[in-house]
Amino acid sequence: MDSRIVNQKALEYTDRIVRLTPVVIQQLGLEKRTAHLKIEEFYISCIPFDLSLKKASLLAFLSEPEVKLFSGMAKKPQKLSLTFNLPYASKPATFFILADILAFRKPAAPSPYCFIDVSFREAPLVLKEILVAHFMENDEAERFWKETPDEALSPEGILAVLDSSRLTPLKEGSSMERLKVCALSPRHARLFGEFESPPPGKGDILDFEPSEGDSACIVRGTCLDFRPFAEAPGFAFLELELQFGARLHMKMKRHLAGKRQKGEEKEEGRGEQ
Repeated sequence: MDSRIVNQKALEYTDRIVRLTPVVIQQLGLEKRTAHLKIEEFYISCIPFDLSLKKASLLAFLSEPEVKLFSGMAKKPQKLSLTFNLPYASKPATFFILADILAFRKPAAPSPYCFIDVSFREAPLVLKEILVAHFMENDEAERFWKETPDEALSPEGILAVLDSSRLTPLKEGSSMERLKVCALSPRHARLFGEFESPPPGKGDILDFEPSEGDSACIVRGTCLDFRPFAEAPGFAFLELELQFGARLHMKMKRHLAGKRQKGEEKEEGRGEQ
C-alpha cells in the first residue's frame, strides 16, 4: 500500500482499537513468542491485548515486587519490540516502537498477570500498514454483511468459505454435536444435526467453528428457530441470524465477488464467439 495512503488512513483510524484475540493474532501474523518490552536493561515478555496506532495494553506476568521495580523506571520512554509475518514478505518484520509507560495494572494482587499500558511516540510505517489494512478489511466486510443481498451460497461456496461442511459448537458441554451446514448466506444459516436436551432457546447467541479447515472463521448467530426432525428423533434443524464476523464475511465477500467475476468473464467469452 502506498505510504501516502497509509498515513492518510492512519489519521482516520487513530482512535480505533483492536482486541487481539487468538483469531486476530493469527490474522495479523503477530509472533507472540518474540514480543517484549525493554525497560532499561530488562526485557519483559508480553503480548498486546489491545492495540491501536497510538497506544497498547500489554499482557505480561509480573509479581508485585517487579511492578514496584519497573514503576520506578517508567519516567522515560522504553522500547516495545513486535514481530509480524507479512503476506507480501519472505521474512518476518521486526520493529521497535518508542513507548511511554502509562500504568501497570494487576487484576488482583495475588494474580501473576499484569497489564502494562503504553502510548507510542510514533507508530512505525509497517505497523500503520498492518493496522490500516486490518481496519479497512473489517469495514469492507461489515458493509458487505449489512448491505449485500442475502444470497445463499452453493454447497461448493460453503466449503470455499468454511473449508468444512460442518460446524462444531464452541461452548463446552453443549447439547449439540457436529452440525451439517444446510444453508449459509451473509445474514442467515440453517444447520442440521443431533441435539441433546435442553435445546437452544430462541434468542440464544451461539458460537461455532468449522469442524475442519479454517478454525479462525468463527460463526456467531442468534437462534431464530429450533425444529425437531420428526423422522429422526434427537435430530433437529437450527435457524440462525448471523452476527457480523470479520473473517467469515470477508471470505464470503471474496467468494461471491469471484463467482460474479467468473460469470461475467464467461458471458464475455460467449459474446466474442
